[in-house]
Parts: sequence; structure tokens; C-alpha cells
Amino acid sequence: MKRLSAVLVVMTIVVSVLMGSAWGQFAKPEEAIAYRQAVMVLIGQHFGRLAAMVKGDRDYDLDEFANNAALVETFAGLPWEAFMEPGSDKGDTSLKPEAFKNKDTFEQAAQALENETSQLAIVAEGGDLPAIKEQFGRTAQSCKNCHSAYRK
Repeated sequence: MKRLSAVLVVMTIVVSVLMGSAWGQFAKPEEAIAYRQAVMVLIGQHFGRLAAMVKGDRDYDLDEFANNAALVETFAGLPWEAFMEPGSDKGDTSLKPEAFKNKDTFEQAAQALENETSQLAIVAEGGDLPAIKEQFGRTAQSCKNCHSAYRK
């Protein structure tokens, strides 16, 4: 319980800082790039922890898995405004220009990630490891689909 409280406090602070940045206008395209890269690092870190448990490289812990899945779900909703910031397809970014050219399909890919991470958080709460592994695979595929199309 103590660990869950600590995770929730950290999550609240991180989300507050990140969301405050996103809700304001980005003064420069570089700020949008830095913001979305920071969010993606957080997603990657927590998703990696889930992957380690799913693959058996780390002991499966229901509470830890559910906490990390909830964080991934939260973070998955954050970066999209920063992706469409004018000029943020240039500079130190791995975003392909196709994201701007195909904005509708890019947004569909973003929505797919949000849907899959939301479902993963729900399934994780249930504790059914085979169902979790199946949903984890669908979530990972949504990441891969977007990266294949829109990441350099």
C-alpha cells in the first residue's frame, strides 16, 4: 500500500508537470519536440517493465504490473498535441513528415494506442496472466504500427 501511494504521488507530479506544458502553447517547435520525446521515454520505461514481466525476464507482480499499465495508459494520452505543433517535424526529431501529410491516419494510430493502453490497464487489474499477455501483444502492435509508419 505504501508503494502504491508513492507511485501515485510520483505519477501525479509527473503528469501535472507534463500536462501543464502541453496545455500551454509551445513557444518554439523545439519545446514540442522535447515534450513529446520526454513522454515517449516515460512510456518506453514503463512499457519495458511490463514487457519484462510478460516475457518472464522479471517475476510477475500483479500490483506492479497494474501500476505500470495505469501509468502507460495515462502517458499515452499526452504527446499528441505536441506532434502536430507547426514546425515540429523539423530539427532533432524522429517524426517522419508523413505524420503531417497524413494527419487523419496519424491521429487514428494515436487513438489506437490510447484504446489499447486503456484496455491493457483494465485487463491488468483482473490479474489473468494469459489475458494480460494477449492484450500486451495488441498494445505492443499498436506501438509498432505507428512507429513503422511515422518514426524515422
